[in-house]
Amino acid sequence: MEKRYKALRTIGTIYKILGVIAGVMTVLAILGFCATSIFGGAMFDALSSGRNGFSMPGMFGGVFGGIILSLGALIYGGGASVTLFALGEGVYLLIELEENTRVTAMLLKKQIQE
Repeated sequence: MEKRYKALRTIGTIYKILGVIAGVMTVLAILGFCATSIFGGAMFDALSSGRNGFSMPGMFGGVFGGIILSLGALIYGGGASVTLFALGEGVYLLIELEENTRVTAMLLKKQIQE
């Protein structure tokens, strides 16, 4: 049987690829936030120590800020990547549903004719 709905299959594949790319970018962002918070936190502490005890980065400086930013990126980016991938799978699901319905209708038509 020939493959139908080539455009829909292409759209589904594009959504799945975008979902994977969003997942990879999320992991890279999380690693970047962690690395920046660890290495940059020490730099901010050193720079702000000469300002009469005033801490420049405040509550979101250092490791704690990196954890908060990483959790935010994980929730947002993870949700976006899963949603995109699920949208691509949903397109494929609808195509398969149509193909199964068409085959069932053809088989029922043959049974009625016999």
